[in-house]
Amino acid sequence: MAQGRARAGSWWAVAAVAAAIGSGCGDGSERATGGAAAADPGPVAGGTLVIGIKADPDSLNPYLARQSESLLIASRVLPRLWREVLPGDAEPAGLKPELVAGEPRFEDGGRTVRFALRGDAVWSDGSPVTCEDVRFTWQAQVDPALGWRAASVKRHITAIECADPLTVVARFDRAYPEMLVDLNDLHLLSRSLGEVPRDTWRQVDWATRLPVAGPYRIERVAAGQEIVLARNPSFRGAPGLPRIDRIVFRVVPDTTARLTQLLAGDLDLVDGVPPGNAALTAAGSGVALVKRPGWGYTYVGWMDLDPAAYRSYRAEREARCRAAKQDGCPDDAAAVARIAAERPHPLFGDPRVRQAMTLAIDRQALVDTLLAGQGELLSSPILAPLPEHDPSLAAPPRDTARARALLAEAGFADRDGDGTLDKGGKPFVFELAVQAGNALRRDVAVMVQRDLSALGVAVTIRPVEDSAFFAALGARGADAWIGNWRVPGRVDMVDLLHAEAAGTGGLNFGAWSEPEADRLALAARDEADRARRAGLWREWERIFVAEQPYTLLFREARLTAVRERVRGEETLLANDALNAVETWWLASP
Repeated sequence: MAQGRARAGSWWAVAAVAAAIGSGCGDGSERATGGAAAADPGPVAGGTLVIGIKADPDSLNPYLARQSESLLIASRVLPRLWREVLPGDAEPAGLKPELVAGEPRFEDGGRTVRFALRGDAVWSDGSPVTCEDVRFTWQAQVDPALGWRAASVKRHITAIECADPLTVVARFDRAYPEMLVDLNDLHLLSRSLGEVPRDTWRQVDWATRLPVAGPYRIERVAAGQEIVLARNPSFRGAPGLPRIDRIVFRVVPDTTARLTQLLAGDLDLVDGVPPGNAALTAAGSGVALVKRPGWGYTYVGWMDLDPAAYRSYRAEREARCRAAKQDGCPDDAAAVARIAAERPHPLFGDPRVRQAMTLAIDRQALVDTLLAGQGELLSSPILAPLPEHDPSLAAPPRDTARARALLAEAGFADRDGDGTLDKGGKPFVFELAVQAGNALRRDVAVMVQRDLSALGVAVTIRPVEDSAFFAALGARGADAWIGNWRVPGRVDMVDLLHAEAAGTGGLNFGAWSEPEADRLALAARDEADRARRAGLWREWERIFVAEQPYTLLFREARLTAVRERVRGEETLLANDALNAVETWWLASP
């Protein structure tokens, strides 16, 4: 894959969208600018960087968060052992040391990892960052009282021991290639948080309670308006860092409004610019586009369980919780998966219907029309070039005739001649939820509605405020929804599409579960041999293609719009739009 750096030789004038963002989705970072580059005076200190985000972070504690905004902010204030670079980005893929000093040493037949921490990192309360923080974080990650949704990545870690304050000894139950990746997820928390019972963490005001050790600290939170980070005086990075005094994350729910404010100079950076809006951005004087590989995909998720059956379960569950005077009342994953098996959704509980939806939607038209051609179709949520992906699997072609036949097999026909399919006297009508502030996904919804209408399927588009979107999905409040997942380098579909993830805190919102797929996912997750693990995931992919719990719409390039005054931003990565922001500076603070 080609790789490029922004400042050195990758600037060019933009005359059209294609010129602005190049071609293909798998290139390294590139930059296009619509105005002449100003003379660069070199790094200077001071100023405020203003970033447009679509919603408030759902939590400033990364172990309670689901939204990308939360992790974007967490990475500025909390340290990590290493930072991860994905394949095809502007840097070679792999783990790059952040808190770790030197190379880790493998012992005990590869089942133990010993490594040293830098000795200069300090929490904002004045205490040093030590091995005890690493141990405390691991204990929190695996604590059922906290219920971190990704706790399964720690399942092979049996102990974290401290040989001395700066030497970590991590013990695993087996040796396998991704040990450091699993150890690294996610950010470190201060051991001082042990004073706060973890079953109360969801009620904590983390804006005031979270000790930080990153380049910035949380200065102010105004709900629905902005989150302000200020330079952390305790940060022990290179001399003079961070250069920028403050970072303001301004909440602007609508995509077009964010770009308009960027062009007006009210914002300095907007990440996730839809390629269809690239011409608008590129036409603005002093605004540039940075293109990175697209490590994510947009999809339609289908509800697999009967909403009425879930509501009945939920009412009984809440009654039991009240009787037991239980705080919180989480769904049991096994119970939700059982409901989906016994009481499937009247429309989308049938895989033939889900297949028909995929075949009927003109996904290439979405790429050509809404992404200006800057996207690609995909067959699986396991993305190329990951070795777990089977490159022989092609994206299903559009085939409306086959879609009609599948719906007929499933018992749907227009029996009353009103233009809408029906079955058992009930019309094929459903709601499609979409984030209200995401213009691209709203446009996707309209095109999906058009394509399915031609098939005799009536779709009602239901915009949901971004801040309430995940809560609505968790409450099984949608027949279908348009979503987007960013993909890490470590494949683990158990977190997304498995019975274990169907409960509260899980991300299997549609409650899809298929016994063989679940077995393969668990086996692949625990397989130490790379080749055998890849084979298991490729078997899982074939079931996904047959079952279609998601209709995968497209994989798009990641575009970030940056005002010309921002310097040093070539460090941004596909999985972190503010990577190394402490080294950035503003040409006109």
